[in-house]
Formats: sequence, structure tokens, C-alpha cells
Amino acid sequence: MNGVTKLSELASCLKQAASTYSQHDYKQLHQELRARYEQQIMEAFMDRHPGWSVVEGNAACMMYLYRNWAFAEKTEENAAQLKALADDLIENYEECGEEFLTAESAAEAMSIADRVYDFSHRVLKNQHLFIFLFQERHKKEDSFCRCMRMADGSVAADIYMLVPHTDHEATPQSMFLHELGHCINIALTGNPEVVPEDFALVTSLIGVNQDDCDVSEFFAHCFAMSLLIEPDLLNSDPFKTVPLNHKQMFRTYFHYKIQNL
Repeated sequence: MNGVTKLSELASCLKQAASTYSQHDYKQLHQELRARYEQQIMEAFMDRHPGWSVVEGNAACMMYLYRNWAFAEKTEENAAQLKALADDLIENYEECGEEFLTAESAAEAMSIADRVYDFSHRVLKNQHLFIFLFQERHKKEDSFCRCMRMADGSVAADIYMLVPHTDHEATPQSMFLHELGHCINIALTGNPEVVPEDFALVTSLIGVNQDDCDVSEFFAHCFAMSLLIEPDLLNSDPFKTVPLNHKQMFRTYFHYKIQNL
């Protein structure tokens, strides 16, 4: 699968593997994926950001499979998993050949989150975050944060950055920071749909009724706005009508929550 660079190509490979692979083949493939994963971890370490990797092209396809396939001891179980992944890719993803968020912009935004909040150390801790850049559209989502239950029982997440089909006002950087906000939500509560109870104080101070909004999405928006006041990100801020003092208050709130993780 080293020549696979698109999700449509990955889906074809997975279909073929599901119908032809033996258990030995599955084991060998998983070992290859594990070696590629360890290579990504080492490259991130050498680039001085050991908590995260921005992946695109073949690396993104390989790590997508590694993160979403739980290697099983039975051939039938592996075949069923790969077929299900292929079906999901075929049904929900559409190739468009456009680039939305560049690897350079993703790395810059992540570096700012590390500088302001010590994000990798305090939020990711011992987990590794993959930031997937795909030149595809998803049937339902513009971009998303996917949770995973790890072997030790902890919850980790990866970010999937796609070409949006509904939100044309957000900038690539603001959408990425929004997804990082979901990662913080997961670190704080273990559930991306459940925000910390004290977030109600933030919404009340700015006059937002939590019953009138998708509070988990608003939580992620507020995190994005807390970083979009950084000089290097000002041109990427689509929330121009939100008062600066509100954004500064978001910064204070998230700084407190992250420092106490």
C-alpha cells in the first residue's frame, strides 16, 4: 500500500485485501503499519513536536488504516473490519483534488497552541495526535475529531481535516483550531459531547443560553477564538464581530482549564 495516496485508492486496496488475504498477510500488513507508525513518531520527535504529526498523501492513508483497524487473531474478523472501512470510505468520502489546510499552516497553528497553552504536554500527555489532511469531502462533516479508546482505557483523538462542503465562512486555521477544541473537551470530560460544568459561567457572562445552541460546538468555537487573537492568526479569524474582550475571556478560561488538567 506504499503507493496509495487517496482514500478512494485505499478503499480499493482494502476491498481486495478483504477478499484475498490470509491471516499471515494481515499480520504482515499490520506489522508494516506499525513500523510506519513508529517512523512517524520518531520523525515528530526529531522535529521537536513529539505529541503530534501532520500527515497527508500516503502517510495519511497508512495511518488512517493503522488507527482504525484493530488487528484480530481471526482472518474473518480482519476481513470484516477492512471491508467495513472500505465501505465507509466509498459511501462517505468524495475525492475533489483540492487542498484546504496546508501542512505548513496546520503545523504553525499547532505550534501556537503549544506555545500559548503547552497543549501537547498538558492536553495530549502521552497520546499522539494525528492531524490528517485529506483532499476529499465527507458526506456529512466538514472536518471532525475522532475519538479512540486506547488499550490502557484512556481516550485519545485524531483530527480529520477535509475540504468543507457546508461551512464556507470558516478559514482553514479556524476550522483546525475548532477541532483542537474538541480534543480539549475530550481531555476534560472524556466525551466530546459533554462540556465541563463551569463552562456555563462563560456562556452566561457573554449572554449565550446553552439551551439555544449546540454547546459542545460552541465550546470548540470559543477555544478557536481564544487563539485567533494571536498576531500570526489574526488574518485567519472569521469571528470579526465577536468583541475582543470576549475572546480574551475565552483565553483566560481555557488557560485555567488546561493548566489544571
